[in-house]
Amino acid sequence: MTICCSHSEDEHHAISTCQEVTHYPSEDYPCLCSGFAAEQSSDRCSRCGHARAQHATARICKPATGEYCGCRREV
Repeated sequence: MTICCSHSEDEHHAISTCQEVTHYPSEDYPCLCSGFAAEQSSDRCSRCGHARAQHATARICKPATGEYCGCRREV
């Protein structure tokens, strides 16, 4: 059991997402990049090219049972 929910620690996974908006001439949409490596030394993400500071890492819960758990903690 973890402090954020009743699920085990091994059911929690670190995810990274880019908060930057991608601009196209006709529309803007959120960057779909995930998996940014926080330990990279560059100031830019090698996957999407956006600034490192625009990427957020969080721990989310994905229970083995497949049930939904809203547990999410920024790290």
